[in-house]
Amino acid sequence: MLTPICAACATGLLEMGGGHIEAPAFGQAQQGQDGRLAKAASDLTISEPKGRATREGLYQVTPEGGEPFTIEAKGREAWALDRLRASGPKGCTPRTEPAPRWSACVRKLREHGVPIETSREDHGGDFPGTHGRHVLRATAQKGGAR
Repeated sequence: MLTPICAACATGLLEMGGGHIEAPAFGQAQQGQDGRLAKAASDLTISEPKGRATREGLYQVTPEGGEPFTIEAKGREAWALDRLRASGPKGCTPRTEPAPRWSACVRKLREHGVPIETSREDHGGDFPGTHGRHVLRATAQKGGAR
């Protein structure tokens, strides 16, 4: 003979103590303390505040033969602008400066008026193809004024 149980017990998950727990949706991240999300297991930093750029700042941008202007760059866009500044006239590629979404960062910087030239280059290796070389066509100094 089967023992009758309530509908909540039949559909929920039971923990060892007999109470109900809820399982997260498939693929959904679990938030930790103070709304923080865990980073990769190999990283010594366990979590970062959600929704805050770790790199940001004002930049004074002076295009070649143009008027200077100030932009505020945050997160990946600030990182990309710093890498473009450091690479100088040789520029950088996703192969020399590996990072996700390089083209999106370049597009957002262009929307702010930053002149960036992109040329296509062939490459060999295990996965031959093409990649873009991005060159900053301006001087950009960190710490511009609003």
